[in-house]
Amino acid sequence: MIDMLRWRAVLGAVVAASTLTGCAEAAPEPVDPFPHRPYALDVAIVDPCTALTEKDRAALQLRYGSGGTSHGGTSRGCTWPGDNGLGYNLQTFDDKDASVAIAAEPTSQVITLAGFGAVQSSPPAQGTGLPFCQVVLDVADGSSLRAQLQVTPLAEDADRRTVEGTCAQLHAAATTMLENLRTQQGQ
Repeated sequence: MIDMLRWRAVLGAVVAASTLTGCAEAAPEPVDPFPHRPYALDVAIVDPCTALTEKDRAALQLRYGSGGTSHGGTSRGCTWPGDNGLGYNLQTFDDKDASVAIAAEPTSQVITLAGFGAVQSSPPAQGTGLPFCQVVLDVADGSSLRAQLQVTPLAEDADRRTVEGTCAQLHAAATTMLENLRTQQGQ
């Protein structure tokens, strides 16, 4: 009888200990929505207007870029107008992680571009409804780059342009921009 009481006491202690241990488990770590970066870019020293070379601009039929700042001076950007009705833009965000763009727009989706995690969105361009595509690239912890391509009414085939084609064209240009910036930073 005493052995049976001891057995029940030991069994009760084991059950209680395992129940308490289950409650003490740590919450799971948040899942990073992006793959491991192939390299990091120091966004603080990026000059967006140097992301496309003269040869790149000629191939894309773009004029020289014009730079500027926004977001209280914390964001630098460059806009390249095109002779063919297309306009490109590259912008730095020293203090914004790319993941903030995930729910920013109904068309947002996580993609991989040139090995980097990115958030792509493609709402119709304001005022014209023509195709527009942007990608916010996860290039470093806590900072990002945003590349954009907008079709304007001056484009010869503006009414036949698709979002898919516009985004594919942006992906190619953004890949070139990333490689140029990587070279500039000696990586």
